[in-house]
Amino acid sequence: MLHTTHKFLLVFSLVSISHSFCAQTTTTSTPVHHYHMEPTYHYDPVITSEIHPHVTTELHPNIIVSNTSELSVKMSEISMQCMQAIKETMTPENYHFVKDLITQTLWDYRYAIACGTIVGSYGITSLLLLTDYYHYLQNDTLWARWKPELTFELLCTMPQKNLTQELLATINERNYNKNNPTDFAHPLTMFLISIDTEIKICKRYIATTQAIKRLRLMAIFPTNDNKLNEINKLLERALFIKHLFLSWLSDYNTGNKKEVNV
Repeated sequence: MLHTTHKFLLVFSLVSISHSFCAQTTTTSTPVHHYHMEPTYHYDPVITSEIHPHVTTELHPNIIVSNTSELSVKMSEISMQCMQAIKETMTPENYHFVKDLITQTLWDYRYAIACGTIVGSYGITSLLLLTDYYHYLQNDTLWARWKPELTFELLCTMPQKNLTQELLATINERNYNKNNPTDFAHPLTMFLISIDTEIKICKRYIATTQAIKRLRLMAIFPTNDNKLNEINKLLERALFIKHLFLSWLSDYNTGNKKEVNV
């Protein structure tokens, strides 16, 4: 019995040792894996060919008026300083001194000043007469020279209605609007501007020549009685032609008013 018990204990010990060894072997033989989790990136670009420009056209002007204001203030200050300096300088003694100086200067150079004034006046007047007569009043396109084959007396005796119709046709032919040929008002407006300019220049030439004649200086100026008579006739024709046009225009407006009232 004792011997059997010892056997059992021996077998149990061997079995325990064997299980312990197997467990250790299994523990040591099984590899331990250490996982290091790496981050994953999901990169899925979507390339589209659509372009959505957002262009803003807002204007934000920065108007700076400070420079102008500063300049105005500075100019005002300079003007005030100049005025103050003049007031301080222009004492009664200085005033009389300047007055005497100017008087003496004018007296010393009186001949040069007189000659310069005369020559300048003569030059300006002569240039004006030459320009008016040769450059402008001798132009064949003047309305005062319309129908040159007829004298002024014949123009006055012709039927006014027929003459007015011819005048209107000539006005439209000369002054029609090239960009808008159906423009009815443009030729009439241009005619009035032209005829008024002719009348103004004729009157100026006549007035200048008559003033020279009264001063008995016709001999030294580029004008004479023949030219004066010629320009007087041109003025008469220009006034008559303008009268024809204004008479027609008055009748035309009156007729339109009657049609509107009807």
